[in-house]
Amino acid sequence: MIKEALVGNIAFSKADAIVQGIAPDEDFSEGVALAVSQKHPGIIEDFAQFRAAAPPLPGSLWAWRNGAGPRVVSLFIRAAAPDHHGKARVEWVDQALAQLRELALRENFRSLALPKIGTGAGDLDWRDVKPLIQKHLGDLPAKVFLYTIFNPLIAGVEE
Repeated sequence: MIKEALVGNIAFSKADAIVQGIAPDEDFSEGVALAVSQKHPGIIEDFAQFRAAAPPLPGSLWAWRNGAGPRVVSLFIRAAAPDHHGKARVEWVDQALAQLRELALRENFRSLALPKIGTGAGDLDWRDVKPLIQKHLGDLPAKVFLYTIFNPLIAGVEE
């Protein structure tokens, strides 16, 4: 089940997993990545260590957890770029969402929260991304909370 049109800061989500779309050279300086890093500051150092061990491939994911908090699942859907503003590709979103589906089933997530991945800094059209979310996550046994409007000050109503 996908609950769409949530308004709020996804970093405040109570879901088992918070999903974000990033680049392999993410600097966590804006958008969802900034909000997540402000709520979970340890992700920045851990991501630097992960990235140093092996450069992430487009279409893959990295799942991170800080103690008992939610999993933060980073989907590598954007290209690396000197200004950290690399663009996303629909095929990378498709591949990463397929991996997210596998992770959600393997980890028995009861709920996931995700933004309109790839449509902000990634510069993709929502009409191309939304069907991929439906394709990969629409029939999961988990609740999927789709945050469509970012408001840094409030939590979305996840019911």
